[in-house]
Amino acid sequence: MKKILLLSILCVGLLSAKTELKEGKYSWFRGGAQAYLNIKKEKNNHYHISGDCYYGVSRKYGPNMGDLDFLAPLKNGKIIYKSKEKYIDYTFILTINKDNSFDVDEKGETTPFGHNATFYGHFTSDDLPSFACAKASSFVEHAICDTVKVARLDKKMARSYAQYKSAFFFEKEQASLEKKLRKEQKAWIQKRNKCEFEKAYQNCLTKCYTQRIKRLDKQFNSFWKYDD
Repeated sequence: MKKILLLSILCVGLLSAKTELKEGKYSWFRGGAQAYLNIKKEKNNHYHISGDCYYGVSRKYGPNMGDLDFLAPLKNGKIIYKSKEKYIDYTFILTINKDNSFDVDEKGETTPFGHNATFYGHFTSDDLPSFACAKASSFVEHAICDTVKVARLDKKMARSYAQYKSAFFFEKEQASLEKKLRKEQKAWIQKRNKCEFEKAYQNCLTKCYTQRIKRLDKQFNSFWKYDD
């Protein structure tokens, strides 16, 4: 009887863990499209969710945009919100995964966002790096996973890289530009990995990432000539 009771408690605990949503900032990015959501738990298992989505970030005159800000309950591992705006047929569905990431689906014929701007996608915490820590193999990869500040910088750098690369889509020399960027990134990774041999390796990684992000963002921002 005691064993059955213990198993029941464990099962309930596991079930509860699956439906837990950690507070914080989450995002996804793919080329010139990006989405961000802030998660904050309120009373009675309700969550305040707010954020922005963008489509065409790498376009010369800027992206289409959308934003959300609502309060909704968490039930059976899902948060569902239906727009209250007149003439807008839009439903937001958030489904929690076992690893605390979540997927967002959208239903409806009309949305409150700009053309092609969407929250649809797989969101991961901005406290995690751009790669799966479960697959980390080198000293530097483990160091990134073990330090939230550096993990955040890794994800931010990956976003800046994807954003800059997406701008090549409009260029005739797309292939050569991508090849040049890959070569540059490979050289930077080799430089970053040398932080392993520094006594203050976390500071080394922080400096390395900060410089790389600044360079990528500068390259992206100077890519367009608005007087054309």
